[in-house]
Amino acid sequence: MARDAAIEAERAARGELRRAVEALGEAQVAAGMRRRSRAPRWVALAAAVAVVAAVVSTVLWVRGADAYTDADYQRAAVDRVTMLLSPDHRRPEQVRRIIDGATGEFRDQFAQSADAYSRFVASQGTVARGIVDGSGVARRSGDRAVVLVASTVVFAGGDDPDAVGDPDPVDETVRRFRLRVLVEPADGELKLAAVQYLP
Repeated sequence: MARDAAIEAERAARGELRRAVEALGEAQVAAGMRRRSRAPRWVALAAAVAVVAAVVSTVLWVRGADAYTDADYQRAAVDRVTMLLSPDHRRPEQVRRIIDGATGEFRDQFAQSADAYSRFVASQGTVARGIVDGSGVARRSGDRAVVLVASTVVFAGGDDPDAVGDPDPVDETVRRFRLRVLVEPADGELKLAAVQYLP
């Protein structure tokens, strides 16, 4: 019992001493004899900076693992534009493939006019092959990219799919197009979000 009382008295004395030292330190700071210790603040600041740096590094690493390269954007633009510029009245499923390869405003607009597009292609008996002559990423912003595409579309009459682009065509028309397309990810793949014909 006497031992417990001694331990309790020692704790009380230590608490009293700690408060006295803190009061002395505050008095010295107030009197201008010394500056307030900033060590705990620097330690906390350093720890916070380390945590923020770790989080930023992790986010950049994760985003980098999923990021698309310029080549990915170009490849997607070439594939989507080739499909878009290759209407064929014998392949009505191409309309669905164009819609599946589109997103955003372009998808909405094309989906609304898909029936009219299909009827026009069928009524004209259109058979064409789009060929991309060149492409390049003009600008990237976040996960979107603007890709410039130069293409040639070869239109041919008749029902022979192999006749399009023959060296000696019977009835063939060639048109050249320059396009600016916006490519962005949707549903885990890169799709056309906007298409603009350039003069």
